[in-house]
Amino acid sequence: MLHIVKTISALEDVMRVLRDGDSLLLVEQAVFAANPQHKAYRQIQGVEISVLTADAKARAIDNRISPSVTFVDFAGFVELTEKHANSTTWE
Repeated sequence: MLHIVKTISALEDVMRVLRDGDSLLLVEQAVFAANPQHKAYRQIQGVEISVLTADAKARAIDNRISPSVTFVDFAGFVELTEKHANSTTWE
């Protein structure tokens, strides 16, 4: 399952249902959680995370994202959706 997370407030709910083999993609406002200085970062530690590059750059935090996080462009977003039979968006 691909979990596309748009808001920081949705992270807690996502983390409760995340299973092995799932992917987590942070977009829009949720990209802030990939900054180790953000309080929400502790919720996602130890999880394989991707961040939409355009959203991180639009918020001028692309240089503050944890090195453990993978940046994906729109083509990478499509690849993630192709990799998973199902996806859900969390707002």
